[in-house]
Amino acid sequence: MNKKFNLPEKISKFAQKFWRFTKHQKIFVLYLWALTFFLLILPLIKISPVNDISRSVWLFNGHLFKSLLIILVSIVVLLSWNMSFKFKNFIIGYFGFKENDSLFNFGFLWIIATAFLGIGDAISIVWTSTQTIKLTWSYYFIQLFLLLGLVLTLVSVLKHAKEHANKTKIVNVVDEDAIKDIQHKKSFKGLFDEEDNEEEVREHHFQ
Repeated sequence: MNKKFNLPEKISKFAQKFWRFTKHQKIFVLYLWALTFFLLILPLIKISPVNDISRSVWLFNGHLFKSLLIILVSIVVLLSWNMSFKFKNFIIGYFGFKENDSLFNFGFLWIIATAFLGIGDAISIVWTSTQTIKLTWSYYFIQLFLLLGLVLTLVSVLKHAKEHANKTKIVNVVDEDAIKDIQHKKSFKGLFDEEDNEEEVREHHFQ
């Protein structure tokens, strides 16, 4: 029999899991929830048609469906990666990704920022031509919020790379004595080869 959905139990398990996270993980998870809230609640575009009836457009809009899909899927993947051990193990086991949270987070934030900034560039072009549609202050706020997340995750990526640089560095140790010994053996081998060739020529000549 299927277990009934128990909301208080789910919240309790989520809280226990959250408090087991590191300080960096807690901050990033809270950042993702805040980013999701801003994207869904705050209006991004303000339209002022000729009839002076202004209206605002949110990301959750049919005309922005493709950008909305890219952004929401990326956020869901990020939240699942940072909050679900089962999802993380599935991605690592199935796709072969190494467990590098900073690089993974930066990559998906980059996708979100690319889709989001594309909306702003398109609206800016229309505004310069018609001046009937423009970006709201909340769009610029979310843009700065996204860029802040990118900078922080990039710092984490560089820090992670610096900490693990010595582990992945290939050390090429050259043993000069061994090289000299090999060259010495090759020179002797060459002399014996020449003597063998001379003996073969002599035998062939006498035959």
